[in-house]
Amino acid sequence: MALATRLLSPLGGNRALGSHKGYGLGVLVDILSGVLGGAVYGDLFFRSDMAEKRQHNVGHCFAAIDIARFRPLPEFEAAMDDMLRALKESPKSEGEERIYTAGEPEAECERQRL
Repeated sequence: MALATRLLSPLGGNRALGSHKGYGLGVLVDILSGVLGGAVYGDLFFRSDMAEKRQHNVGHCFAAIDIARFRPLPEFEAAMDDMLRALKESPKSEGEERIYTAGEPEAECERQRL
């Protein structure tokens, strides 16, 4: 299906194509940023007296990845350039002029303000 249209469905698409992976990724983020650090996870905020106390206890998770342990850095950089190019050349939604990648709108705003 995805190969026939050459379009990506949101995080796996329907169940037959793995939509449950989006759920799994969400749970992983909750574990890393909530459970692991002792912060709020899932619906804990609403199941406890935290809402009453207006106590949020937001958690974060930061990770550093040594890319060279996976593959040579120049190969990774070339593959990333190719991936970003393919993303930007994807069909755009009706009325949209371009596709942004993470950080681009903020970088453009910063350039305009300098």
